[in-house]
Amino acid sequence: MEILVDADGKTEEQFLATYDREKYDRPSFTVDNLLFADGGDGMAVLMVRRGGHPFMGQWALPGGFVSADECAEDAAARELAEETGINVATEQLFTVSTPKRDPRGWTVSTCFMGLLPEIVAPKAGDDAVEARWFTIDYLASGDVYKLILRSDEILISCELKLARRQDGKIDVNKSEVLVHNGIAFDHAKLILYAVESL
Repeated sequence: MEILVDADGKTEEQFLATYDREKYDRPSFTVDNLLFADGGDGMAVLMVRRGGHPFMGQWALPGGFVSADECAEDAAARELAEETGINVATEQLFTVSTPKRDPRGWTVSTCFMGLLPEIVAPKAGDDAVEARWFTIDYLASGDVYKLILRSDEILISCELKLARRQDGKIDVNKSEVLVHNGIAFDHAKLILYAVESL
């Protein structure tokens, strides 16, 4: 078999031995779970209340960082089980890579979606201090949307400006959160994208 060399005269083995992994910035890799169920009064999404910074006390999708020894699918299932006590199959929906979406630094997240026929009682764990199902509603005025989530006495909302691709789908990376008001990170964008995908 012919041994190929690059323009510097290096074989692949020589190239890899001297390759500088710090040459390019690397993002942190996370997963987010969009779990939906029929809430009786409409579609509901599962959220967890964050027990730590950033966005401490605000509501987020169940998820977290992918470990070096696992794939994204395994990380999504692990995080969902750890934070909500729910074990259910999900499917990869999209990846979001908006710069500055996480105040801790550059973070790219693969989002997974699951649909349950009915609500399953969650049990908060790990870094989630509470887990709840929220019914979903939203108001639109042009490209400005207000996402409204309700769970018993809790009402949270988020205002965002949605950008759309030529095919009409939400462009999550070009959309922006205007007012968080209880919903952490950019998770309002992710929820609206998933709702429109159902």
